[in-house]
Amino acid sequence: MNDKCDIRLDLLLFSACGVHFGIDAAQVAGIANYDGEQSDDLFWFHDELGFGAGNSVYFSPTVVTIRTDDIRPYRVIIDTMEDIAEFSQNDISLFPALLEPFTIRRGVWGILPRNGRMVLLVDFIRLLKEKCLIRGE
Repeated sequence: MNDKCDIRLDLLLFSACGVHFGIDAAQVAGIANYDGEQSDDLFWFHDELGFGAGNSVYFSPTVVTIRTDDIRPYRVIIDTMEDIAEFSQNDISLFPALLEPFTIRRGVWGILPRNGRMVLLVDFIRLLKEKCLIRGE
């Protein structure tokens, strides 16, 4: 039985560089296989989150188009899309106050324990806003 106060989120779950992530499915406007396209509005996930310039291997690259109010699309290449599933907001932990300012700037806002591993939750809209602030847009 669902508690009426229990807020549910549909999350798109994926991995990149061996780390598990999730995004609110409501932020997703479209999903397509990556075909090698190069474009100014297309970004690699590991670059967006600042994983560094190491060897990032994508086994099953997928382009996720993020819903924005901007005319220009915001598209991010993720790897190994795993699932779209519903979760309770009560299952999600926020970061401790000491870490939160850093994680929020990177668009990471919470942690979801799932199947014995930690899933980092990403807000692409917040990440895009931070990028625009840095670039002065």
